[in-house]
Amino acid sequence: MSRRKGEVTGHMNEREFPHLVELELPPGGFRSQNLEFDIFHRERGIPIRRGRGRHEVEQFHVRFCFPDAATADAFHERFGGTRLTYSPFKPGRPSGPRVRYQRSYSPRVVEGKIMTPADLRRLHKYMLEIEKIAVISDEMRAVVESEWPELAHKLPPKS
Repeated sequence: MSRRKGEVTGHMNEREFPHLVELELPPGGFRSQNLEFDIFHRERGIPIRRGRGRHEVEQFHVRFCFPDAATADAFHERFGGTRLTYSPFKPGRPSGPRVRYQRSYSPRVVEGKIMTPADLRRLHKYMLEIEKIAVISDEMRAVVESEWPELAHKLPPKS
């Protein structure tokens, strides 16, 4: 989603104010607590800064951003929720520039039909998702064993 010039987004708030408290949005909203949120922020002389929202199944989560850990902890103690710290990188992802590696496959003829690189990518994805295969042709077995030997354990025993 794009933003208008001069508009501050939730992501920008999280980056600049990395101490977060995530609250579950109650069914009626924060109507009863909005005044309390305002008082909390006014007592400390800081503006209310919202982070990115998050939708999980039927529940929506709202993030409040704070400049320091002590203020975030005080908000957490008073209103509950989950205490978080902004991280610019997603866990499990390498930092630095993204390099998308996609293995290239050559087309091949299997059982009299041409398997395109897209077909092979779909087959690989399918092989990763399933636990075991009950029946497979010898030609298709050869494809799996040659392209992805680490997935050969999912194939049925040779007959």
